[in-house]
Amino acid sequence: MHALAASGAWDAIERSIASGVAPFVVTVVAALIGLTSLVSTRFPRKSARSLDELADDLAGAMRERAGQEVIERDLTAPMPITWHRASAPIGTPARNSLTGPFEPLPGAERVAEHDLAEGTQKDLYALYAGLPSGRLIIAGPPGAGKSTAAVLLFRDALAAREQAGPEQRSRMPVPIMVSLRGWDAATTPLSTWLTDQVAEIPGFTARDAARLVAGHKVAVLLDGLDEIGEGLRPVVLRELSRQADLRLVLLSRIDELTSAVRRHPLVGASGIELRPVDEGVAVDYLLSRLSSPPPPAWQKVADRLRRGPAGPLTGPLKNPFLLTLLRDAYDPLDPVDELLDRRRFRKARQVERHLLDRALATAYAAGPQRPPPRYSLRTAHRTLGFLAHHLGRTGADGLKWWNMPPTGPPPPLPALLYALAVWYTTTIPISLLLGLSYRLAEGREITSGLPVGLLMASLSAFVVIRGREPMPRRVPRRWWRTMFVPRRMLVTLPLGFGLILLLTLLGSALPGVGGWLLTGLTAWLTIELGGTLFAAAQPDDYALDPRRSWRDDAAASAMLAATAATAAFVGGTGFGMHVAVSLPRVLAIGVLGALASAVWLWSVSTTWRTCCRQVEMAVRFRTPLRLRRFLEDARERQILRTSGPVYQFRHDLLQQHLADTWGGAPRSVPRQQTLSPGRGAAGRVPGARGRTASGRSL
Repeated sequence: MHALAASGAWDAIERSIASGVAPFVVTVVAALIGLTSLVSTRFPRKSARSLDELADDLAGAMRERAGQEVIERDLTAPMPITWHRASAPIGTPARNSLTGPFEPLPGAERVAEHDLAEGTQKDLYALYAGLPSGRLIIAGPPGAGKSTAAVLLFRDALAAREQAGPEQRSRMPVPIMVSLRGWDAATTPLSTWLTDQVAEIPGFTARDAARLVAGHKVAVLLDGLDEIGEGLRPVVLRELSRQADLRLVLLSRIDELTSAVRRHPLVGASGIELRPVDEGVAVDYLLSRLSSPPPPAWQKVADRLRRGPAGPLTGPLKNPFLLTLLRDAYDPLDPVDELLDRRRFRKARQVERHLLDRALATAYAAGPQRPPPRYSLRTAHRTLGFLAHHLGRTGADGLKWWNMPPTGPPPPLPALLYALAVWYTTTIPISLLLGLSYRLAEGREITSGLPVGLLMASLSAFVVIRGREPMPRRVPRRWWRTMFVPRRMLVTLPLGFGLILLLTLLGSALPGVGGWLLTGLTAWLTIELGGTLFAAAQPDDYALDPRRSWRDDAAASAMLAATAATAAFVGGTGFGMHVAVSLPRVLAIGVLGALASAVWLWSVSTTWRTCCRQVEMAVRFRTPLRLRRFLEDARERQILRTSGPVYQFRHDLLQQHLADTWGGAPRSVPRQQTLSPGRGAAGRVPGARGRTASGRSL
């Protein structure tokens, strides 16, 4: 390659490239200018919609979404919702919420202190429309009906706006219901995040969304505070407290909210708490979907509840989630009166376990209002029971996709098999790629790359079995700015250019002054960007959901592999030049080295290790091979929930029940009553359907 450079071959190549590229670039630019002119002439730009027109279009889109929510959640005849002023310290003093910048919406009256004492679902809109602070918190225990209350309030607010006249409608914001999952309040302002949420609605550009948010044309119903990381919840409340331009309603489980409010309350918010269900409401709800008179078994249950406490059945029916579970888990002709059998159900716990068994069966049964189940009930029960068992055994607070299951260091034999699997899958491609590069450069045998491949594979195997929990990574925001921080450059630039000496000794530095500079810059880029990505681990309170967390880690791993591949390409090209082979071989050697480097970096990434772990679990515990897809499916069917990037069982009771029955079939559901694919819509459980905008159940 030195001979080629001395003879001027490289200069001839550069001149030929320049002479060919210049006319091509001029032609392409001219063509693009002409095409742009033609498009702008034939398709004139539409006139911008006014702010009120944008708001009306947004309201139309939200009405369609609200209708879908009502149908999917089966809320055409919802259970009555009652509430009272929260006894837990989740809001601020009443006098703070009764003063503020918001005038009552057209048709509503200013809320007084006595209006906050108690009320029903209809009164929620009065609070939303008349609170001077514009901030309302709806809280309750798990399964209390928060998401149902939110959907009905969402529908009522849209209906009130639609019924108003044009002048009044222009002063009424359009409510949007969004989940807090995915908002990193520590780095992204509320207005920016809401703009992104509106821009995702079909028919609205980023500019339209920014105009709506800046023009105070939207109000927000925020669900899922309890589903983000614990450390991020006070940050969210602080960011919400800083804005005073948008009406907002916040929904959360009461325990998680109480803990977050201790660190930072939502200033000016009025907090209300949903009440348990009384016996009369429970009876009316159970009979609302049945013929009149109801079937004898249902009538027997209703009569027993009306006479007073119905023994073990009374307690579970005070919880809206379990009440809905009972109604939807039994068909009209099913023997629902078996729940009154005191010999079989002596305690409320037994009733709950029975309903949870039927809920799991319903969630994984086919039906006209549910997508076909991807997994059988047996597979779902075995996998969820296994995960619940290990969660209880280790005391972990959730299922982390990057450490699944949370079992701690694996036993010696599985660890050895796991290491061998990683070792083989890394050794073969790296040895082959490096062997091909040596063959092109010096005519060696392909097996000549085996020693280096074995060494790199051994390092990969050591990393994945060293017993430490892997940490998912992310690409930092504005990562390119960190590369030009003066203090860092004082360290990384000398280090990068110092590596040229080592590469020169190894015969891998590009020749000439230009090659020396390019090699040094590449080494500096690899050190800078690689160090940034290695340091950018996702914190425990990472706001994004598991899918986004997985994708962020995959993106960071791919970016790190690409950076290393770039450095390896430069080094491989320099090596090819020093052994004086033809230009195509030089480029081929660089590409092979880049691929080998990318394979090695990817083999130690969290994403790849998780894939290997899922294969191991499928062999050892018979879990689905694509475990992460199974977890997402379970979340869509409302068996699991998420807290930031961590999966959790929707109820502690459900987790404990599955852990207790791991390894066997559900014990309290007789075989002849297990749901089959032929069941109809009556076998529907809340949330056993596709994902909704909020992703929550009752």
